[in-house]
Amino acid sequence: MGKIYVLREPRRGDRAWNIYALREAAWLKRWFQGVYYSPRLKRLLAVFKPTPGTHVNMLVFEEMGESVLSDAYRMECPRGCNRCCVFRSGAFILENELRRLPVEVQERIRSQPSELVRTPGGPVRVYRLDTGPMGRCIFFDVEEGRCMLEDYGKHAKPIVCLLTYCTVFATRGGRLYLKRGYRVLRDGRVEMRYEEVDRDTWNRMVARMGSLWSSYRKTFRRAGAGAVKREAKA
Repeated sequence: MGKIYVLREPRRGDRAWNIYALREAAWLKRWFQGVYYSPRLKRLLAVFKPTPGTHVNMLVFEEMGESVLSDAYRMECPRGCNRCCVFRSGAFILENELRRLPVEVQERIRSQPSELVRTPGGPVRVYRLDTGPMGRCIFFDVEEGRCMLEDYGKHAKPIVCLLTYCTVFATRGGRLYLKRGYRVLRDGRVEMRYEEVDRDTWNRMVARMGSLWSSYRKTFRRAGAGAVKREAKA
């Protein structure tokens, strides 16, 4: 089996370093393979597999054998959940991620609140995307329940969104799993317990997690209808 590159775990309390690591990972988004939970290592692995000759910053990545994924669970983000996007999303995008987006999208992003973070690799401008009502990401389509940035390619989403999972949903070997519990070990690692489920059980959990989005969408529709009525009266 071949080799993979895994993003090193974030440093607790060191935001500047973590933003630097995300910027370096963003350069390799096209080779992003997914996020996996390794029962052996008891950690999440953000996996990239760039083509030979591609520069990889080994300050923020570590090389592993692909065999480490043989018993790993792949984290999934099922359509219909949307919990991470619609409420207190905390979504943001880095300056170096804008270059592949259409000009009008770049302009919209640059109109958002931003800050310049001084990292070990130089300054990085970070644009907030969580400025919608209740912290909703501005690129989340409330009606359709999807990320509008996906219209420009599967790797157009911010690197932080590609790497962030609730860890509830997972697959392994074509089978479906749900997280049933976890415990924090003395060394700080997390041991997660997954249980295989059928499609109906999986869908019920998606609906349960998606109930927040469903409620938000109802409020969104009522607010929209109210705005139309006010405009008509004016």
